[in-house]
Amino acid sequence: MAWDDVKRWQPVDLYASFRMGDSVQPVDVRDRDYREAETQIKGALRIDPMEFESQIAQLPEGKELIFYCERPGEATSLKIAMWAFDHGRNRVGVLVGGWPAWDEAGYPTEPKAA
Repeated sequence: MAWDDVKRWQPVDLYASFRMGDSVQPVDVRDRDYREAETQIKGALRIDPMEFESQIAQLPEGKELIFYCERPGEATSLKIAMWAFDHGRNRVGVLVGGWPAWDEAGYPTEPKAA
């Protein structure tokens, strides 16, 4: 898989998928901003971007995994999505604009797990 093969999700499309009950799973892979953050996308799972190779297997099967980060160009989420695809996860995507775009749009968030 190449970077341009990864499905790009606009925040509005991910929000619509939630509302329609589609089988999508947001995955928070923020690095530097995660420690200071108080919230995450509602229903998101968290994996550490520094240890993602050992944590991908813990993510649910049968759902499209939508990775999001805070870096320009979705740098972290794109890297992890490509790795996940190369290691057997064929339904992966990234959130365009990542956490900042979701938050600025005012879509649902929740307190991050302690």
